Amino acid sequence: MNFWQRLSRFGIGIVLGIGLSLYFFGGRGCGSWLPSAQIRTSVVEGGLQLSEEVIAQHPEISVSDVLALVSVADVDFAGSGPRETPQWYVLRADVAPGDLREVEVVLADTASVVRRVAFQE
Repeated sequence: MNFWQRLSRFGIGIVLGIGLSLYFFGGRGCGSWLPSAQIRTSVVEGGLQLSEEVIAQHPEISVSDVLALVSVADVDFAGSGPRETPQWYVLRADVAPGDLREVEVVLADTASVVRRVAFQE
């Protein structure tokens, strides 16, 4: 058996393996174990509160607005403090002008606290 025959059989095996994996596991994603997804889950499951500063500066914001952003946002690890005590993260999303674009969330023992928000200009 020469090189090209081996390569073609290997390719056929790879394609069949991918096809079977997609057939059996296609509906279930693997992204829930990534760090960004874990942080979003811990923010939502732990409960969410707005800090007094955020409420004073932006009285129109509700917790549901922040939760809607958290569900679609990406975590900016470079701008966050994951090794500080308490841990805090910046969550950012691409949204329409005038919408909530960025939140800074502090993970506390009782609930996550939103200490800063930013809007898309």
